Amino acid sequence: MIRDAAIHLPAGRALLSAAILVLTCHAPSARAQAACDPATSALGAHLSHSRDSFARTALACTECHAPVCATNQAETLLFGALARKDGAQPAWDPASRTCSGVYCHGATLAGGPTGPVAWAYVDPSLPRPLSQQCTLCHGFPPSAPHEAVQPTACRGCHASAAADGSVDVAGGLHVDGKLDVSGGACGSCHGNPPATGAHVAHYGLEGGSGSSDLSILQDRYPDASPTTAPAVYAFGCGSCHPVTPSTPSTHRNGTVDVVLWEGAAPAATLKGRALASASYDPATGTCSGVYCHSSGQEAPAYRSTPGWFSGAHLGCASCHDNPPAYASGGAGSATANSHLGLADDGYEFGHFLGMPGAWHSSKHGGAWGAGQDAAPITCQTCHYATTDPANTGPSGFYYLDTTGNYALEGGDPGRISWGWQASIQCASCHGAGGAATGTGKVLPLRHVNGTRDVTFDPRTTLPPIPWLPAAPNTPVRPYWVTDPGLAGYWPSGLTWTGTTLSFGLDTSAYDPATKTCTSVACHVAEQRPVWGRPYQYYTNASATCYTCHPM
Repeated sequence: MIRDAAIHLPAGRALLSAAILVLTCHAPSARAQAACDPATSALGAHLSHSRDSFARTALACTECHAPVCATNQAETLLFGALARKDGAQPAWDPASRTCSGVYCHGATLAGGPTGPVAWAYVDPSLPRPLSQQCTLCHGFPPSAPHEAVQPTACRGCHASAAADGSVDVAGGLHVDGKLDVSGGACGSCHGNPPATGAHVAHYGLEGGSGSSDLSILQDRYPDASPTTAPAVYAFGCGSCHPVTPSTPSTHRNGTVDVVLWEGAAPAATLKGRALASASYDPATGTCSGVYCHSSGQEAPAYRSTPGWFSGAHLGCASCHDNPPAYASGGAGSATANSHLGLADDGYEFGHFLGMPGAWHSSKHGGAWGAGQDAAPITCQTCHYATTDPANTGPSGFYYLDTTGNYALEGGDPGRISWGWQASIQCASCHGAGGAATGTGKVLPLRHVNGTRDVTFDPRTTLPPIPWLPAAPNTPVRPYWVTDPGLAGYWPSGLTWTGTTLSFGLDTSAYDPATKTCTSVACHVAEQRPVWGRPYQYYTNASATCYTCHPM
């Protein structure tokens, strides 16, 4: 019998007092009941552990002690499985009556107790604020990545928490040997999206995104038009953060894990289009090798981004030149380019400025003399679903973006001095002292979506604009040129008003497989212009003036 052990045990030899031994294995005696008085020093914190507390339900004696009833003696303290969870190494110091390294007291948690835990009775009936309860085992709030978390938000990620931030003791999920991360709502720990850095610029919708989400705005609004969809980007969190299942090793681990390419990301997604070497530099906050900041080609030219916390506003030239001026890889190739190029005689040509054609200097702005003018050729001409139709200049009709640089290295500067045009910079008329400069605004639905969306301007009617040629030469369709001089060849779809030729692009089409255009009146007699075919004036008869003019 060990009924009288409470009298003979040396103080502090074991945490479990003789009174508890008696109550566990035998009917309680008066002496044992007396030993349960909290004032009894040998009792210590037994009552705090053997009854339900603010942290969890009552612990069994065997969580701290080996079974003792068969030995007729109180055994040396042997911690159980729970105390040793997650690699914890619990220890008892009988001299100081303290425990250390115990899983139950946060020994395996970042921000756990910095020293041993005193074995002392605390009346469990006394109310304690959360700041005192939680700091017994971990911080309040715990360490990273919890610093910005409000206590009442704990339940967003931990089912062990009650709505008020206290422990849901009845649920049994606290101090149970597991982290018990339920995932919860992303907004429980940080904003969704967070308000820091450029998060909102990359995801501006209400409601936020999931941690492994690779969707974009177009996925979320498949039936919307560019003008009815929200005018914000919505790149899912997985575009920049791990798409692998969210675990403590990739989320809520005290580190901001920026992963810009993963094999788990489908090739068709923006993340799958990044370079395998795409990276984030935490020192500068810059990214490199990501498709979202590239020329957008099938084989993109990549740009480094501004710092994440720089607050920089990106313009068109921040990802691709404006107009895109990267070298062409040849007609119809993955790196084909006809936005802007050099002819074999050093003359700049391409889809910029205005009518009337590839090699001809633009008449837009009347640089050819009195009465000579032409419609501008803007990004909106071929990318109507991407550019913002409200971003217009003084005309209120034509898209205006004067932020580009149209001077090519290696071009012939003498062309400007010939008087054909004052300058090939839009800012010569649209800038300081002139008409307002455009912002280069786009509609996000079909921009940075992994596709080169070619949608020709569908408008067929040109509204009255003060600076249009006077009657009877006033154009009536969106694209026009005065005195075109096309040697009498007029394909169908063109409209003459006096000496002005005008047309629309509402029947034009683009085939992305072959990179060819059809029914594009800009090319006059050229039936199927191929994107990226270089213009040559002298050396190649198949790519000279005769591609647009009949022989």
